[in-house]
Amino acid sequence: MMRRLAAVLCLLTAAQRGVGRADEPPTPPSSALAKLLADPAVDAKAHAYFDALPARAHELTEKAIAGEVVTGAQHLAAILSLAMPPSVFEAAMEDRCFLCHSDPEVHTGDTLFSPDPAAGGHPKHMDLTKVVQDVHFRRGLSCAGCHGGDPTAAMDHDHPASWPTDSDRRHTDRRWIPEFCSRCHADSAFMRQFNPGMPTDQLAKYRQSQHGIVLAAGDSRAAQCVSCHGVHGIQGAKSPRSSVYPSRVPETCGACHADAKLMAGFKLPDGSPLPTNQLEEYRASVHGKALLERGDLGAPACNDCHGNHAAMPPQVASVAEICRTCHARNGTLFDGSKHKEAFVKHHWPECNVCHGKHSIARTSDAMLAPDPGALCQACHDKYATNNPACKATATYFHAELLGLSASLASFTDRAELVARRGLDADPMHDQLLTLSDSLKQSRSYIHAFDRSEFNQATAPGHASIASLVELEKAAEGDLLYRRVGLAIAVVLIALLMLLLWLKVRRMESGDR
Repeated sequence: MMRRLAAVLCLLTAAQRGVGRADEPPTPPSSALAKLLADPAVDAKAHAYFDALPARAHELTEKAIAGEVVTGAQHLAAILSLAMPPSVFEAAMEDRCFLCHSDPEVHTGDTLFSPDPAAGGHPKHMDLTKVVQDVHFRRGLSCAGCHGGDPTAAMDHDHPASWPTDSDRRHTDRRWIPEFCSRCHADSAFMRQFNPGMPTDQLAKYRQSQHGIVLAAGDSRAAQCVSCHGVHGIQGAKSPRSSVYPSRVPETCGACHADAKLMAGFKLPDGSPLPTNQLEEYRASVHGKALLERGDLGAPACNDCHGNHAAMPPQVASVAEICRTCHARNGTLFDGSKHKEAFVKHHWPECNVCHGKHSIARTSDAMLAPDPGALCQACHDKYATNNPACKATATYFHAELLGLSASLASFTDRAELVARRGLDADPMHDQLLTLSDSLKQSRSYIHAFDRSEFNQATAPGHASIASLVELEKAAEGDLLYRRVGLAIAVVLIALLMLLLWLKVRRMESGDR
């Protein structure tokens, strides 16, 4: 712990030292630095970036070149191309781990940080651009924070005891990762230095999760910290670039759960294979379209229903509780309904039965239709054969909703016609808002499955329809009044013009 903290403080101090000297003019570069900067590998953009850096950044660059930690123009160009903030650049120039492993003359293959790993055939987690954007790196916790050693020493690979020395075991047995990350993330005193509001109970929650249980049993296919957060390019959860940003969560979860080969062998509680079409279904669902297509960050992603570090499949008894974190009113209405008793009796997951799980579609009034195969009708045909009131109630709801919906559409068109005729349509628009709100409330109140409660929601809508009828009549009367008035005015004007014409004719006759 002390060594880890010392490494962090060392880099933080280095970053802070450059803040007060940003305005000092840089000294002329040494011949060694000038030679590297003059090389064609360092383009004009990189050169301009370096010239704009504060004096201390130049001093550290000179020191790295003199110490042969930055060994060539290509190496320097790769670092300058990252366009790091000055404080981050200064911390990087004092981190021998970062400098050494970003030098193509020293490292190759899977130990080289590369600006373009795909082009060079390097592992994707060795992306140099992502390394300098990593939330740990920018807080001063660089390579040595996880890999051990001293970032200021010439050569030190003193890995911590919890870091597996066997490379193969590091990749095939991933049980060490949660414990390793928790060295910092479960230490409240250490985390307080960086983010006092960040919880430090992630490890305890993870151990109780389905992922944690499977991993503890020795199955390294189970997701652990790096599966979701990444390795060297970890971002804060509020960053759109983060793999756990709301709109990227489905993609992150789907990396495993949509992989049929990876998920082979996992079972549901009933013994059937765990499906791998959840991501596909979610993308087509009302929730998926809201989040992924419209960018509504309030729409639920995988973790909103399954949890984060304590992710578990929702049990039948908890499905409704999870749904009502957003749909609270519908849940409250359902609790007092006759359906609640039937669902408890049959051990049905409440919301899931009617709305589904990952493939939740936008609701429609057709779900209540008295047609064979319609949602309510199909269930009542099977389970309510001795209770005709069930079908009758669903049919009543359907008819009422269709009536309100048709009236809303019709009067919306008629209000627009009134407005186009130059009449005052504002009173009609006010009533249309009331009607629209009543329709929305009524669709929610079907979850009570009680006519009296449902009628309380539809009553304002019916009152608005009656008002709209009267307002339309008044508008038609006003239009008729205006038309009659216009006709009278036209006649009077015509008579006046006739009289004027006759007067002029008479005057002209007298002159003769």
